[in-house]
Amino acid sequence: MVLFFFPHAGGSAKSYSSFKRFLPKELTVVPMELSGRFTRSAEPLIDNVPDCVSDLIEKHSELLTEDYALFGHSMGTVLITEFVKQTQAKGLPQPCHIFLSGKNPPDEDVHCFKDVTTATDEEIVSFFTANSLSSSAPVPDEELMRTLNRILCTDVRMAERYKATPEEVKFHCDVTVIYGKGDPLMQSVDMSSWSRFTDGKCQVYPFDGDHFYYQQHKEEVCGIIKEKLHI
Repeated sequence: MVLFFFPHAGGSAKSYSSFKRFLPKELTVVPMELSGRFTRSAEPLIDNVPDCVSDLIEKHSELLTEDYALFGHSMGTVLITEFVKQTQAKGLPQPCHIFLSGKNPPDEDVHCFKDVTTATDEEIVSFFTANSLSSSAPVPDEELMRTLNRILCTDVRMAERYKATPEEVKFHCDVTVIYGKGDPLMQSVDMSSWSRFTDGKCQVYPFDGDHFYYQQHKEEVCGIIKEKLHI
């Protein structure tokens, strides 16, 4: 069994590596790092969801022939939606389970900015910092901080622009939805509405905590993963 982890905006998929200590060794954990970010910083910084996902499918195609599941937090849920859309169009094997964390479905008009295309980098960084929506702590290296902020702003813009409806993409497996009850982005969202995107079951798990609730609940979240994947 393979479990693919998709990153949040401004984050590296490697941030999920700490989950491994709570997951069985027979589960292969694969971080889906986007082109131009972190461990793939030497590659082009792709700035739209479809091209990012197309690149990921090509890069990991050899692992899509066996049982696999998907876990995405925040922007990661957007990437998962497009991933399923593209793999279905290509006739590739589909996931046996999908874990969606910390974000509303991509057909709902719930956004960080009224118009992200007119938001400046400074406004995006300020909003994410003020609402504890970024996992990147300030660093003394100004050039590194500029790089991290550039990645964050690129990710936010492409995630905010992405749209998909249940008519355009349908998950053919059970879905588990997880979020933090104190997340400022979740206050007007009914996370059970993800059920519209699947013809399987949809179960919702609220946790105490903010946008990055799982940092305090990794063992419990991994317990849910093990339960749903029967491992």
